[in-house]
Amino acid sequence: MMPVTFRSRMALLFGLLSMLVGLPTYYFVSQSHRSQLLEDRRAVLQGVAKAAATVIAENLVERRREIELLAQSEAFTQLPLDSQTLTQSLERLKRSYPHYSWIGVTDTSGVVKAATSHHLVNLSAAQRPWFQQGLQGTFVGDLHEAKLLAPLLPRPESGQPIRFIDFASPVVSPDGERRGVLASHAHWQWAGAVLKAATPPNVAETRTDIFIVNAQNTVIYPEHGTDGANVPLAQDIEGAQRARVFWGWGDGQNYLTVSSAVPEPTPTSHLGWRVVVRQPESTVLQAISQLQWSILLITASAGAVFLWLTWVGANAMSRPLERLTATARRIQLGEEDTRFDAPGSSLELTRLAEALSGMASTLQQRKHALETANQALETKVHERTQALHRLNQELELAAHTDALTGLPNRMAANKVLASEHVRFKRSAMAYTILMLDVDFFKKVNDTHGHLAGDAVLKHVAGVIRRSLRESDFVARTGGEEFMVLLPMTTLQQALPVAEKIRVAVASTAVAPAGQVTISIGVGQAVASDSDADAALRLADEWLYKAKADGRNRVAAPGH
Repeated sequence: MMPVTFRSRMALLFGLLSMLVGLPTYYFVSQSHRSQLLEDRRAVLQGVAKAAATVIAENLVERRREIELLAQSEAFTQLPLDSQTLTQSLERLKRSYPHYSWIGVTDTSGVVKAATSHHLVNLSAAQRPWFQQGLQGTFVGDLHEAKLLAPLLPRPESGQPIRFIDFASPVVSPDGERRGVLASHAHWQWAGAVLKAATPPNVAETRTDIFIVNAQNTVIYPEHGTDGANVPLAQDIEGAQRARVFWGWGDGQNYLTVSSAVPEPTPTSHLGWRVVVRQPESTVLQAISQLQWSILLITASAGAVFLWLTWVGANAMSRPLERLTATARRIQLGEEDTRFDAPGSSLELTRLAEALSGMASTLQQRKHALETANQALETKVHERTQALHRLNQELELAAHTDALTGLPNRMAANKVLASEHVRFKRSAMAYTILMLDVDFFKKVNDTHGHLAGDAVLKHVAGVIRRSLRESDFVARTGGEEFMVLLPMTTLQQALPVAEKIRVAVASTAVAPAGQVTISIGVGQAVASDSDADAALRLADEWLYKAKADGRNRVAAPGH
């Protein structure tokens, strides 16, 4: 039944009005902020996946480079493969990196001639993929279980099978004849150590899981996998984009899932790894639910205050009418002398107008209150978006910067080199590459320790930077290797620059290592180059020539 009194009808009318305004407002505000928070969380997880994939790729390249450089060292290219000197060199390399389980060198028939701990010496590895591929060129193999080495190594406490990643490189004599293959087996515990550096400290608190998945969509890290759960395919995640937020993994739960491909460590490798990061839907929506409850509480409180004010206003407006009604009833009962002591009609209308004006003012205040609350929420979301943007910029900078020297890293160098190659193809203005390598750097580490080695790298990086123009580019591309790109510079113009850098490094000492020298290879881009790396490969070849000719020198075509 409809209420019969004026104040009741007014209270009901304005109560319904507050619901019609408040509920759509609550729904719109909560849904818009829900979408924004979900997008923010997805962006954070994507940043974690990208950072982890970058760290894994850089570590693979660093291990590959170690094996390449060792295979190209004078000892391996000239000494007998079964000499004690080579065995000692292999043992030193194994001690320098704790995740190397085995390092060995074979002859061209696949027979192991020298190895760490003498494991597999005189046995044949001719059927192993690392030997077959490594004999042809640099090889980085996919994860696999240990076969020949399994009986020789201690069994892990976890009971999981021993699994390796293989790195191999051909050993070539100075006259270009292949002597054998140098290979290493890195224990898969390496993955946990690498991911630890790229994992945020609060992953356990936020229930964030990080996986490494191979090309067959099988989880290869962590060791226990996903306990039978099905990992969403990369093309499904990327194809859905923002149309789908949560994915099922076959375990009865939905997860916010992102994926980032791991760059290949060599141009010929096809590992197809990717990093997949997930977070349970319940965890993601918990923060959103808290926000929605806060908005609902504010909306309900505002509605209750508004309803109370409506009741008070309706009661005040109904009193003059009640007084007029009472006077009329007394006259009806015979009290003819009774006069209306209520205010006149014009005054009542004025008071009614004033009451309606007050009510409108109250509605306006409620509206301003809601707008202020909405603006505050938008400001908070904007601030969080800006903070996330800054975090992404910092992650991008960290992914392209060498932490020790502050120089750009190999990833940054690849981008700059590709851009310069495009400019060269368009303008035909040549550029030149300098490849620089610190001579006997391993001896510095072995003699004075890694802190001294770090000091040498920082010193050399500083000398190179001070010797270049602002338009030139320098990056640390390996352990003790640097790359300099000289835009719009010919080979003849680059040679004095290279000599200037070499002299500057050799003429200054750095404690406690003393004087250090560098070898420099120079290569100029030409129109017939097939890709951006052609000049880089040429400079690398001349770098090896500089080292072979005695180090502390500049080597270049025709020089």
